[in-house]
Amino acid sequence: MHLNKRRRVQTHSTPFWIILLLLSLLFNGCATKPWTSQVSEDETAFFTQTFEKMQQRDASCFSCLDAETTLFWDGPANDQSITGFLQLMLPASLKFVVINPLGQPLYALVSDGQEFQSINTSLKLHTIGTLSSLATQYEIPESLLSENWGYWLTGRLQEKGASIETIRRDGSGRGVWITVRYQNEKTLAGSHLLIQPETKQLLTRILVDTEGETIATISYDGRSGEDDCAPVSRVTISDLPYRSKLSISFTKILTDCSFTAANFKLKVPRDYSIQEHR
Repeated sequence: MHLNKRRRVQTHSTPFWIILLLLSLLFNGCATKPWTSQVSEDETAFFTQTFEKMQQRDASCFSCLDAETTLFWDGPANDQSITGFLQLMLPASLKFVVINPLGQPLYALVSDGQEFQSINTSLKLHTIGTLSSLATQYEIPESLLSENWGYWLTGRLQEKGASIETIRRDGSGRGVWITVRYQNEKTLAGSHLLIQPETKQLLTRILVDTEGETIATISYDGRSGEDDCAPVSRVTISDLPYRSKLSISFTKILTDCSFTAANFKLKVPRDYSIQEHR
């Protein structure tokens, strides 16, 4: 999809990097454990089966998403918001574009989960590099900039090759927490997943690093209709310092779109300066 054919969105001109900088605070967050006792042996078999069915279902759901998107940071000192549109192709191809009232791009970021490319029109700057170098530069947990973010943003289970360690009851009665351990992740050791067995929906994901510390808590809200594959309309990253919170809202969501790798490459004017992060 060409940028000049996309919906026009009112926006602030704040570049997307401010969100990346704010995400660096995640390491300082702390959270109380929301689960209680482990479920019985019979219940373990039932919930394991439910979890596997959810994985199978999510694997057959839509693979592309196109939505108008607002990112809102609620912090103790100030608030920041960025509005634009997001295009996503699972597992990890992503495009986020900030547009001015005239429909012209102010800032654009694309990534395939490993490499990234961005343009800043006000600076006439084209930046390219690896996500790992980006994480190092901005002191962001590398696991947040990974090939998993397509599933995290859509509230879907993937968890291929993960092993279930424990299943515990939620302290507020919302469902059960399934703790999974990943085998091949370098920085992301596992996740605590709050599922609602009756509706078979993922409500919350807590990411855990190799030291057992919480990296981030991601909550999902606003699934519309009775479609099991209905996308979420709101993603919230919480458990941040000083009760800060990052919210991502999706509107005018399309899931019947079809993207290719070409949709996640930027056309850069010849007079732009190039900056590399390797």
